[in-house]
Amino acid sequence: MPPTPASVVEQWQNLPRAVLQDKVRQVVKRRDAEAKQIWAHVRANSVLAAQVRGALSALRAEVRGTRDEVMWTMWIDQARSVLDASPEKASPEKASPEKAAQAEKPAADKPAAEKPAPDKVVAEKAADEKKPAPVAELTFTPQPVEKPRTAPPVVPPVMFQAPGT
Repeated sequence: MPPTPASVVEQWQNLPRAVLQDKVRQVVKRRDAEAKQIWAHVRANSVLAAQVRGALSALRAEVRGTRDEVMWTMWIDQARSVLDASPEKASPEKASPEKAAQAEKPAADKPAAEKPAPDKVVAEKAADEKKPAPVAELTFTPQPVEKPRTAPPVVPPVMFQAPGT
């Protein structure tokens, strides 16, 4: 019988760092639904989650520069996103029924107090058009004129002679 994600998390809590890194590597490589469940269970234990994040970082450093770096980086990022996801975002089906009912309510069912009256909107637009726009006064301050630079004095060319001539 294969271990359940919860039992895997219990086993991982007592593993040394090197063995934990090897187990994390195996789960990252699997990338299946059970692996995502394992990451979700690991996320619930903050100490183990920190250790697994460290193992993922070590794995990323280990594969850096190899020919499979892009593939492993993608897998590690996927595992990290499941590990870092908030519980609300990870399980939308567990959202409260009240929030779901509010989301399904169409805009027409909202009370009239929330909607601005059309007359008020037109009156506000007309008042905005009548107000003069504030004018910012621009002043011109010329930059101080610098003396043009003169070329450095010309140095006479030096003739080098071969020794003995």
